[in-house]
Amino acid sequence: MMTADDSITIKICGPAGSGIMKLGELLSSALNQCGFFTLTYPEYPSAIRGGDNNVQIVISSQENLSPRNKIDLLFALDQKLLDSHREDLKKDALVFDANTLKIGELPEVAANPIVKNTVAAGFIWKVLSQDLDTLLRAIKETIDEKYVDINFRAVELGYELQVDEKIKMPASDAKKKINGATANEILSLAIKKADCQYCSIYPITPINSLLGFLSQTDIKMVVPEDEIFAALSTIGASYAGKRSVTATSGAGFSLMCEAVGFSSMAEIPLVVVLGQRSGPSSGMPTYSGQSDLNLAINPGHGDFPKIVLAPGDLQEAMNLGQTAFNLAEKYQLPVIVLADKYMCESRFSSGKGLDEKTIEIDHGKRFEAGSDYCRYKLSHDGISPRAYPGETTFLTSSYEHDECGFSADDAKTRTEMMDKRDRKIENMDGGFEVFGNKNSDTLIVGWGSTKSSILEYLAINPEVKYIHIWRPWPFAADLKKEVLKAKKVIVIENNFSGQMASLIEMKTLKPVLRITKDDGRPFYKEELAKLIDQSI
Repeated sequence: MMTADDSITIKICGPAGSGIMKLGELLSSALNQCGFFTLTYPEYPSAIRGGDNNVQIVISSQENLSPRNKIDLLFALDQKLLDSHREDLKKDALVFDANTLKIGELPEVAANPIVKNTVAAGFIWKVLSQDLDTLLRAIKETIDEKYVDINFRAVELGYELQVDEKIKMPASDAKKKINGATANEILSLAIKKADCQYCSIYPITPINSLLGFLSQTDIKMVVPEDEIFAALSTIGASYAGKRSVTATSGAGFSLMCEAVGFSSMAEIPLVVVLGQRSGPSSGMPTYSGQSDLNLAINPGHGDFPKIVLAPGDLQEAMNLGQTAFNLAEKYQLPVIVLADKYMCESRFSSGKGLDEKTIEIDHGKRFEAGSDYCRYKLSHDGISPRAYPGETTFLTSSYEHDECGFSADDAKTRTEMMDKRDRKIENMDGGFEVFGNKNSDTLIVGWGSTKSSILEYLAINPEVKYIHIWRPWPFAADLKKEVLKAKKVIVIENNFSGQMASLIEMKTLKPVLRITKDDGRPFYKEELAKLIDQSI
């Protein structure tokens, strides 16, 4: 049973527009520089101003972290929000608010209310008993140069406020280099490293910051009128020989499904980053979930091949973000990179150092001059050489077609072409990683963003076996073997019905236990430990 915990958890809340998210990023970055691992998890309503924006920061000497049910420190920029979070408090938790501390009455804040959050940062930093110089250095690294001086003074004012009680912090190693980032930030780096040259994204939560990061690169950016245009223009750029990407949420991906099917039928590479959030319809647009797995595996009418990737941490976001382009070009089909709001916008930290190496680019089979060319030539592996417009004459079609691209509806051609397209991915193995006791009869299965939460449980309960699935589709034969070896299989996921559990049961005919959650929040450490212990 999981009990040990050296972590400290703080929560900061305030109305939208008060700089809560920036405050969380600043403190997390500074704590990393002090040698602490952090998880910074934001929550906010779909509102431009007002409401309850809050950010939870878990501080620990351990790397794999998940959000907590109970917190050690609560700071409210607006006193009215305190009651909303009192149930989150531990018995001995410290509670502060800007009104009681009279932060708003400070002359510098009265003259420039925007620095109120920075004053709060200085005060919290003192409660955490950390050296002010580290926080000042973090400000210089994260805030625009022209605003540094005013924020320096603001944080110093907060640090000078009276503090009667302080938090006892976990052990740290200031010599250890700890890096922090969101998955959106890392995915943007991966997309750039993959030599992507065109990007079309309609702004939508939770991929807005991905759009922001990519707009700072030299990639050709187009903000389209809708998600249909985004997907089709991305296919058009790919057809012309340019590596291209689009990104959206589940709501936007629903509009893209016709284009995804077109990509697979016409055998044009397509990469889509799908940031999952709570649905259906508008659902809870600023909250998280893993309920789009079925949608990603079955995006539209008809049977057609596609690949679905689901990174579970920053390193996988870097690797799979690049690999998606190679797979799309090698197999000439759509590749969906499944993230979620929790991963996209939470700030994770790593002490191993992110491996930012560029994965070798693979454009797949290419047209060779001098040969008789048919765009959809039958082959043993189902993959035909790909030509770009201008290299030779060829037809591309969204209709069923023969080897040369001419529309066809006879039974023989249809059967040949369906078999051809399916052969491309029929023997793909792997797509998962095994942790824990590999000989255990009890198997925990997770996918995507549940990885750090399950690894945190495994750190204290190493007797169980855990499989993290980073490529949900195609479902590999060797994954089936691993599942069938276990006596008890427990599948953990952030959706209502247990979509991965159903997929495993369909592919293995083996009943599994489900641990599911669909309230817009990720699994908290305490609740997940209790649910796993009850299932085991």
